[in-house]
Amino acid sequence: MTRPDQTNARSQAVYDFIVQLLEEKCAVPEPAALPAYRYLDVGHIDSLAFIKFVFRIEERFGIQFSEADMLGDQAKTVGGLVALIDDKCDRSPAP
Repeated sequence: MTRPDQTNARSQAVYDFIVQLLEEKCAVPEPAALPAYRYLDVGHIDSLAFIKFVFRIEERFGIQFSEADMLGDQAKTVGGLVALIDDKCDRSPAP
């Protein structure tokens, strides 16, 4: 299990990476609105871009999403996606 400070640092790194990916497409909302930002629902990225988005996240953090992960509500917001990635990192075996 990771220490809380490690989790917080990782969560910030995950959050920053997701925001960076979204900013590559277009501007993102103000920081206060980002955790609840439903990037797919508002058309920030389309379905093809979402596949690339997911691949880059998996590659960066050494995780793999299931189909259920990607179809669930948690993956539809920035904050939910950060939590999902953190959970997957916590369950991944250490290198």
